Amino acid sequence: MNLTFRNPPYPKLLQHLAKGSLDQSQNLTRALRLWTLLRWLYSDQGYDALSDCFTYASWRENFFSECHKDEKQENILNCHNPNCACHKTANEWLITLEVPLTEWQKSLQKEIPLITSQNLEKLLQEPLFAQVRKSLQSDFELLINRNWLQDVTNSVGRSKKYRRVTTLPIRSESEESVLNINLTPQKQAYVAETLDMLDFLDPNFPLLAEQISEEISTNSRVFLYQDYIIPDASLKQDIVEQIQSELQEIWETGKILPLLLTYHSAHQNKMKECIVYPVCIYFMERAKYLCGYGKNPKDEIDWYNYRLDRIVSKRLVCLDWLDTRIPQLLKEKYEDDQLPTKEAIKSALEAAWGYDFYKKKSLLILRFERDFHDSYIQGISLHKTFTSIDYEQTVKLIKQYTLNLEHQQALLDILQSRPNTDAYYKAFYRVKDYHVIRRLRALGSKVEVMLPWDLRKEMASETHKAWNLYKC
Repeated sequence: MNLTFRNPPYPKLLQHLAKGSLDQSQNLTRALRLWTLLRWLYSDQGYDALSDCFTYASWRENFFSECHKDEKQENILNCHNPNCACHKTANEWLITLEVPLTEWQKSLQKEIPLITSQNLEKLLQEPLFAQVRKSLQSDFELLINRNWLQDVTNSVGRSKKYRRVTTLPIRSESEESVLNINLTPQKQAYVAETLDMLDFLDPNFPLLAEQISEEISTNSRVFLYQDYIIPDASLKQDIVEQIQSELQEIWETGKILPLLLTYHSAHQNKMKECIVYPVCIYFMERAKYLCGYGKNPKDEIDWYNYRLDRIVSKRLVCLDWLDTRIPQLLKEKYEDDQLPTKEAIKSALEAAWGYDFYKKKSLLILRFERDFHDSYIQGISLHKTFTSIDYEQTVKLIKQYTLNLEHQQALLDILQSRPNTDAYYKAFYRVKDYHVIRRLRALGSKVEVMLPWDLRKEMASETHKAWNLYKC
């Protein structure tokens, strides 16, 4: 057994496994479960039970008892073997693995003062592995991403295969320096592999992610806040994770087929059947979206962003290209080898501000009062096309892009009435894109839409409605 797993799960090792604050009980519980799982995998028991390359199913069969058929919630509760791994509490695992509990608890509370003895005792009485299949498979994925396991699935096989690594990404506490602050070549490879799973539109994001991914110590004070509307504990979160996992498997095969989705359209407030060629997932406006091309909820053949938690299909259904339900236009793109790509999406997102990249783009001109601009706008970039312009350029663009002469003159009169010290910016944006509208709403009276006319009137109408609500 590797020395890392002969010793107790000291705080720094748990911190490395958790990739989060251990004073949050769910992080500590998961870190303990990951440590216990690694302890089993890298023990003589694990090597005897599993071949060099093993599947999740083979691990489950050897790790749990025979009556533990699968990890559905109802079956976990009905597992009647008291010796099954799903019944063992964290405390029982630590005792079984010969961890000196008193010493270990003291070291944990010394490093993480926010953990009270009462909370720790309660946590230790919870079963570590009474988890649904999706959660346990997610544990394996975390271990792969952090270089504790290897993914050796071939391109043909549908079942994921794992292999234990020959060099663990961390040494034990007794071997000194649990985490080396310097980025060694091994850590650089680890960060590169992790970031390779993500595609960033902003060149600053990989650097930010790399910096945050480096956990220096348990006293790290770098926090990343993610405004995500789907709570971790909700049933919808499990559905979102399941859909994302299935999509990733489809993309990894290299043979991407159209999907039959049942989708709840918020705009129409009804269920719609959609035929979608899946291209990518991106996180925007507090949720995850599948970006795909095909028959969308509007019964149009076009691009669409499908919010994952609104896909109500229990499993993704792949359609053969000969299926008569597939729109002819999509079939033609397949036959002509012109299927949509993620590169096309990235290019469109860079061309105009807004996530609904398939919508028409239009020129946007914004005005900011000088004091507000100098304090909060100067030096930032709302989009690649967001650039500063002077007063003369603003006049010229209003004349060029406002064909209705009455509207044009009204905008020029308004412009002339504003202080000549104000700051003006232009950008291209996607018409009717909610993301853009939401950002402008958030700026409130600190921003004025000068162009286009239709968006200006829409913002004015919203402001008037808000005034009617709040006026005394």
